[in-house]
Amino acid sequence: DLGFGLLLKKYVASMDDVTPELIDRAARDTLPKVTPLFWTFRIMVALGFAMLALFGLALWYSIKGDFAQRPWLLRWALWFLPMPWISCEMGWFVAEYGRQPWTIYGVLPTHLSVSTLTVNSLYGSLAGFVGFYTLLLIVEMYLMVKFARQGPGSLGTGRYLNETHHAHA
Repeated sequence: DLGFGLLLKKYVASMDDVTPELIDRAARDTLPKVTPLFWTFRIMVALGFAMLALFGLALWYSIKGDFAQRPWLLRWALWFLPMPWISCEMGWFVAEYGRQPWTIYGVLPTHLSVSTLTVNSLYGSLAGFVGFYTLLLIVEMYLMVKFARQGPGSLGTGRYLNETHHAHA
């Protein structure tokens, strides 16, 4: 296969220089390291079930009408805020690390599909993205604070105390 032959390009410039030892070394590159995949997958799944359990408890107590009398549940919900992100990152790790050494299995090895960007180009594009998303964060925070200060009474629905104007039916 061409893809498996391309694995040798990591070690030699010309296919004429390939030795049985290099073939063996390239073949060993295709064997994944199982331990990181084993644990990150299990952490991802455990976090998913933990979030599902917390959501189930919150739903149960909400249906019963005594959600507000469960401060421990609110504390747990607060601690669980980063869990979806962590679980997503674990899934990303499993997908990316698990496919190594391939970008496209059996066709394109990762060492041949890396970017040719210079360091300055990379830092420039990274700075552009960071700047753009920082600007979006500032706008979002401004709008959130602005409308949170106005309170629900500014909606004009007639459902809240101290509404500034009433909705017309």
